[in-house]
Amino acid sequence: MEEVLTNDAELLKLLRKGDKAAFEEIYDRYRTRLYRAALSKVRTDENAKEIVQDIFLDLWLRRDQVQIIELERYLYSAIKYRVLDFFKKEFQRQRYVQSVHYTQLDESSDTEEMLAYNELSESIAYCIAQLPEKTKVIFELNRIQYKSADEIASALDIPLRTVEYHITQGLKSMRYHLRDYILVLLILFG
Repeated sequence: MEEVLTNDAELLKLLRKGDKAAFEEIYDRYRTRLYRAALSKVRTDENAKEIVQDIFLDLWLRRDQVQIIELERYLYSAIKYRVLDFFKKEFQRQRYVQSVHYTQLDESSDTEEMLAYNELSESIAYCIAQLPEKTKVIFELNRIQYKSADEIASALDIPLRTVEYHITQGLKSMRYHLRDYILVLLILFG
């Protein structure tokens, strides 16, 4: 694609054929406006950037599947839905934090339990940090960011079997390193 295209419809046709230059033109044309739209809703630079990047990643990965009639409308709709998804996940995260907080308050009289909880949390973080880099990245995407194996394979452009292998390896490592905690839980709640 050598000429500068001004027509979104032409860009979409080229994008469906896998034309990277068309994708770059769309990205350059809309990224700043989409970023501002996302930032006005989520209020943090990092989250706004992540939302915009996710939209463009999804556009590229599904370029031959998605039916777009009007590009600008599609992109702004994508922003709207990603922002809603962001707030849904944020709400769930806050509910979880509150739940943990209230649980900790109820159990605050029992220092041993609190120490055990903190020790377990540190052990989990240490186990994850000890994983090989690729396994760690895939494991965190799957278990911490709740991405499916298919989403990870698409995002990292690697085979699904590779993603599943690294998730399995991460879980095996966690089971091995946290076996003492698992035994205690089995004894207590067995």
